[in-house]
Amino acid sequence: MILVIKLNGYITIKLSIFFMLYKLPLKNSDKMVLVSEDVYEHLSRDPYFKKVQLLQNLRIHSYGYAFYQKNYPKPNGGYKNITIYLHRYIAEKFVQKPPSGKRLLVTFYNGDRLDCRIDNIKWATSSQIIRNIPNSLTAETTMSGYRGVYKLPSGNFRSAIFKGKKPFELGVYNTAEEAALAYNIKSIEWFGETRSLNKVPKEYIPESYASKIEELLNKGANFMR
Repeated sequence: MILVIKLNGYITIKLSIFFMLYKLPLKNSDKMVLVSEDVYEHLSRDPYFKKVQLLQNLRIHSYGYAFYQKNYPKPNGGYKNITIYLHRYIAEKFVQKPPSGKRLLVTFYNGDRLDCRIDNIKWATSSQIIRNIPNSLTAETTMSGYRGVYKLPSGNFRSAIFKGKKPFELGVYNTAEEAALAYNIKSIEWFGETRSLNKVPKEYIPESYASKIEELLNKGANFMR
């Protein structure tokens, strides 16, 4: 059973006696940002956040993130800008950062930038984030309509994939769909299941493709999630 309670202007969703979520309003939007109970308790009790009324002054950024921002006048003129991105703050406070030799950014498991539950936020490298951007939103989607597929003057289609900024050729195929499936297989082999995989109509997918994908998923090797 789901119980919805309105408390101090915020919407509380009680999913069970042990698990609660809060929906926080955004000043410049009808949308709301979802946070875990631990996060809400922290934000509502922190002395600085209480002073600046952070919970009452969250906004949605043009990129879809929830954030707080305020400008303070400096004694010698000009302004000091304070900007707090909610997802980044939550990651710093509640999500363990994995060891990595690369710069880590904050992203969302389900892609929803207003779903700031602790369980939906993770640290990731830029390449891992790009791998989970839907094809329609990435520059890697080519004129063929598929990621990593390029039409050649001969009418055939070349398949290629990038790893560590280095291109790897996967072969030349008669159709864009065959090239797209080749890309998917190598992407799953190297990166696991991501949102960037090509969506190929079922009529173009042979049984051997499904068997290969099942084999790769069962192995689970080299997956970077």
